[in-house]
Amino acid sequence: MKDLGVGVLGTGWVSGEHIRAFEANPHTQVRAILSRDKARAAAKAEEHKLASCRAYDRLEDLLDDPAVRIVSVCTPHHLHAPQGIAAAKAGRHLLLEKPVALDLAGLRAIQAAVRAARVKTLVSFVLRWNPLFETIRALLADAVVGQIFYAEVDYMHGIGPWYRQYSWNVKKEMGGSSLLTAGPSRSSLIRASARATPCSTNTSPTASRW
Repeated sequence: MKDLGVGVLGTGWVSGEHIRAFEANPHTQVRAILSRDKARAAAKAEEHKLASCRAYDRLEDLLDDPAVRIVSVCTPHHLHAPQGIAAAKAGRHLLLEKPVALDLAGLRAIQAAVRAARVKTLVSFVLRWNPLFETIRALLADAVVGQIFYAEVDYMHGIGPWYRQYSWNVKKEMGGSSLLTAGPSRSSLIRASARATPCSTNTSPTASRW
Protein backbone atom coordinates (compact mmCIF):
# COMPACT_ATOMS: atom_id res chain seq x y z
CA MET A 1 0.00 0.00 0.00
CA LYS A 2 1.46 3.34 -1.11
CA ASP A 3 0.66 5.26 2.06
CA LEU A 4 3.69 7.60 2.18
CA GLY A 5 3.45 10.62 -0.08
CA VAL A 6 6.71 12.17 -1.28
CA GLY A 7 7.54 15.71 -2.32
CA VAL A 8 10.57 15.97 -4.60
CA LEU A 9 12.49 19.24 -4.65
CA GLY A 10 14.21 19.86 -7.97
CA THR A 11 13.76 18.71 -11.55
CA GLY A 12 17.29 17.72 -12.57
CA TRP A 13 18.54 14.25 -13.47
CA VAL A 14 19.05 13.29 -9.81
CA SER A 15 15.42 14.00 -8.99
CA GLY A 16 14.43 11.65 -11.80
CA GLU A 17 16.35 8.83 -10.12
CA HIS A 18 14.65 9.59 -6.80
CA ILE A 19 11.25 9.57 -8.50
CA ARG A 20 11.91 6.16 -10.08
CA ALA A 21 13.00 4.72 -6.74
CA PHE A 22 10.02 6.08 -4.82
CA GLU A 23 7.58 4.91 -7.49
CA ALA A 24 9.13 1.42 -7.42
CA ASN A 25 8.74 1.25 -3.63
CA PRO A 26 5.42 -0.36 -2.58
CA HIS A 27 5.03 2.12 0.30
CA THR A 28 5.75 5.46 -1.41
CA GLN A 29 4.25 7.59 -4.12
CA VAL A 30 5.46 10.93 -5.47
CA ARG A 31 2.68 13.41 -4.77
CA ALA A 32 4.46 16.74 -5.36
CA ILE A 33 7.39 18.22 -7.31
CA LEU A 34 8.95 21.63 -6.71
CA SER A 35 10.73 23.82 -9.25
CA ARG A 36 11.34 27.56 -9.62
CA ASP A 37 9.28 27.14 -12.78
CA LYS A 38 5.99 25.37 -12.06
CA ALA A 39 5.77 24.29 -15.71
CA ARG A 40 9.04 22.36 -15.33
CA ALA A 41 7.67 20.62 -12.26
CA ALA A 42 4.53 19.68 -14.16
CA ALA A 43 6.64 18.44 -17.09
CA LYS A 44 8.69 16.26 -14.74
CA ALA A 45 5.50 14.73 -13.35
CA GLU A 46 4.24 14.08 -16.86
CA GLU A 47 7.59 12.58 -17.90
CA HIS A 48 7.27 9.99 -15.14
CA LYS A 49 3.51 9.52 -15.62
CA LEU A 50 2.67 10.66 -12.08
CA ALA A 51 -1.09 10.92 -12.17
CA SER A 52 -1.52 12.04 -8.54
CA CYS A 53 1.33 14.56 -8.44
CA ARG A 54 0.97 18.32 -7.96
CA ALA A 55 3.45 20.90 -9.30
CA TYR A 56 4.69 23.70 -7.04
CA ASP A 57 6.97 26.70 -7.38
CA ARG A 58 6.97 27.64 -3.68
CA LEU A 59 8.41 25.39 -0.99
CA GLU A 60 5.94 26.72 1.57
CA ASP A 61 3.02 25.56 -0.55
CA LEU A 62 4.49 22.08 -1.02
CA LEU A 63 5.08 21.74 2.72
CA ASP A 64 1.45 22.72 3.33
CA ASP A 65 0.29 19.82 1.14
CA PRO A 66 -1.12 17.18 3.54
CA ALA A 67 -0.33 14.42 1.04
CA VAL A 68 3.42 15.02 1.47
CA ARG A 69 4.99 13.13 4.38
CA ILE A 70 8.52 12.75 3.02
CA VAL A 71 10.62 15.43 1.32
CA SER A 72 13.40 14.45 -1.07
CA VAL A 73 15.93 17.28 -1.52
CA CYS A 74 17.52 17.14 -5.00
CA THR A 75 18.30 20.81 -5.56
CA PRO A 76 21.71 22.54 -5.98
CA HIS A 77 24.01 22.18 -2.99
CA HIS A 78 23.49 25.59 -1.42
CA LEU A 79 19.75 24.92 -1.04
CA HIS A 80 20.04 21.59 0.78
CA ALA A 81 20.38 22.98 4.31
CA PRO A 82 17.72 25.73 4.18
CA GLN A 83 15.20 23.51 2.39
CA GLY A 84 15.95 20.57 4.68
CA ILE A 85 15.52 22.76 7.76
CA ALA A 86 12.19 24.10 6.48
CA ALA A 87 10.96 20.57 5.75
CA ALA A 88 12.00 19.29 9.17
CA LYS A 89 10.27 22.19 10.90
CA ALA A 90 7.15 21.29 8.93
CA GLY A 91 7.35 17.77 10.36
CA ARG A 92 8.37 16.07 7.13
CA HIS A 93 10.82 13.17 7.01
CA LEU A 94 13.86 13.81 4.84
CA LEU A 95 15.93 12.20 2.13
CA LEU A 96 18.86 14.53 1.45
CA GLU A 97 21.17 14.52 -1.52
CA LYS A 98 24.79 15.11 -0.65
CA PRO A 99 26.37 17.31 0.42
CA VAL A 100 23.98 18.02 3.27
CA ALA A 101 25.36 21.56 3.60
CA LEU A 102 28.18 23.74 2.32
CA ASP A 103 29.75 24.25 5.74
CA LEU A 104 29.77 22.96 9.30
CA ALA A 105 27.37 25.64 10.51
CA GLY A 106 24.78 24.57 7.93
CA LEU A 107 25.26 20.92 8.82
CA ARG A 108 24.76 21.59 12.52
CA ALA A 109 21.70 23.74 11.81
CA ILE A 110 19.96 20.97 9.87
CA GLN A 111 20.99 18.42 12.50
CA ALA A 112 19.40 20.58 15.21
CA ALA A 113 16.20 21.03 13.16
CA VAL A 114 15.87 17.28 12.55
CA ARG A 115 16.41 16.46 16.21
CA ALA A 116 13.99 19.13 17.40
CA ALA A 117 11.28 17.97 14.99
CA ARG A 118 11.97 14.28 15.74
CA VAL A 119 11.72 13.37 12.07
CA LYS A 120 13.60 10.62 10.28
CA THR A 121 16.39 11.57 7.91
CA LEU A 122 18.73 9.83 5.51
CA VAL A 123 21.54 11.09 3.28
CA SER A 124 21.53 9.53 -0.17
CA PHE A 125 24.69 7.41 0.04
CA VAL A 126 23.22 4.85 -2.34
CA LEU A 127 26.53 3.16 -3.17
CA ARG A 128 26.64 1.67 0.32
CA TRP A 129 24.08 -0.85 -0.95
CA ASN A 130 25.91 -1.54 -4.21
CA PRO A 131 26.67 -5.32 -4.41
CA LEU A 132 30.35 -4.60 -5.13
CA PHE A 133 30.80 -2.70 -1.88
CA GLU A 134 28.72 -5.16 0.10
CA THR A 135 31.16 -7.83 -1.09
CA ILE A 136 34.16 -5.69 -0.12
CA ARG A 137 32.72 -5.16 3.36
CA ALA A 138 32.14 -8.90 3.76
CA LEU A 139 35.70 -9.70 2.69
CA LEU A 140 37.12 -7.16 5.12
CA ALA A 141 34.87 -8.36 7.94
CA ASP A 142 36.13 -11.92 7.39
CA ALA A 143 39.75 -10.69 7.33
CA VAL A 144 40.23 -12.33 3.93
CA VAL A 145 42.94 -9.79 3.06
CA GLY A 146 44.33 -9.53 6.58
CA GLN A 147 44.51 -6.43 8.76
CA ILE A 148 43.96 -3.18 6.89
CA PHE A 149 46.53 -0.47 7.62
CA TYR A 150 45.97 1.75 4.55
CA ALA A 151 42.94 2.37 2.37
CA GLU A 152 42.41 4.78 -0.49
CA VAL A 153 39.55 5.74 -2.75
CA ASP A 154 39.96 7.66 -5.99
CA TYR A 155 37.18 9.16 -8.04
CA MET A 156 37.76 10.53 -11.53
CA HIS A 157 34.89 12.33 -13.23
CA GLY A 158 35.15 14.75 -16.10
CA ILE A 159 32.86 17.70 -15.38
CA GLY A 160 32.59 20.20 -18.21
CA PRO A 161 30.00 22.39 -19.96
CA TRP A 162 28.31 19.24 -21.29
CA TYR A 163 27.46 18.20 -17.72
CA ARG A 164 23.98 19.47 -16.90
CA GLN A 165 24.78 20.88 -13.46
CA TYR A 166 28.11 22.37 -14.55
CA SER A 167 26.80 25.95 -14.75
CA TRP A 168 26.12 26.13 -11.02
CA ASN A 169 28.46 23.40 -9.83
CA VAL A 170 31.55 25.48 -10.60
CA LYS A 171 30.34 28.42 -8.51
CA LYS A 172 31.66 28.31 -4.96
CA GLU A 173 28.53 29.87 -3.48
CA MET A 174 26.38 27.12 -5.02
CA GLY A 175 28.56 24.05 -5.52
CA GLY A 176 30.91 24.59 -2.59
CA SER A 177 33.99 22.69 -3.77
CA SER A 178 35.15 19.71 -5.80
CA LEU A 179 35.28 17.68 -2.57
CA LEU A 180 31.65 18.52 -1.76
CA THR A 181 30.63 17.73 -5.33
CA ALA A 182 32.32 14.36 -5.73
CA GLY A 183 33.81 13.43 -2.38
CA PRO A 184 30.96 12.58 0.02
CA SER A 185 30.00 9.21 -1.50
CA ARG A 186 33.61 8.08 -1.79
CA SER A 187 34.48 9.18 1.74
CA SER A 188 31.33 7.48 2.99
CA LEU A 189 32.24 4.23 1.23
CA ILE A 190 35.74 4.02 2.62
CA ARG A 191 34.56 4.90 6.13
CA ALA A 192 31.89 2.20 5.99
CA SER A 193 34.20 -0.42 4.45
CA ALA A 194 37.48 0.15 6.27
CA ARG A 195 35.92 1.62 9.43
CA ALA A 196 38.78 4.10 9.43
CA THR A 197 39.50 7.57 10.77
CA PRO A 198 40.42 10.12 8.08
CA CYS A 199 43.97 11.40 7.93
CA SER A 200 43.98 13.34 4.65
CA THR A 201 41.96 14.28 1.59
CA ASN A 202 43.08 15.55 -1.79
CA THR A 203 40.68 17.12 -4.27
CA SER A 204 42.96 17.66 -7.25
CA PRO A 205 41.88 15.21 -8.52
CA THR A 206 39.21 14.34 -5.96
CA ALA A 207 40.50 11.58 -3.71
CA SER A 208 40.40 10.50 -0.10
CA ARG A 209 43.21 8.68 1.69
CA TRP A 210 42.69 7.01 5.02
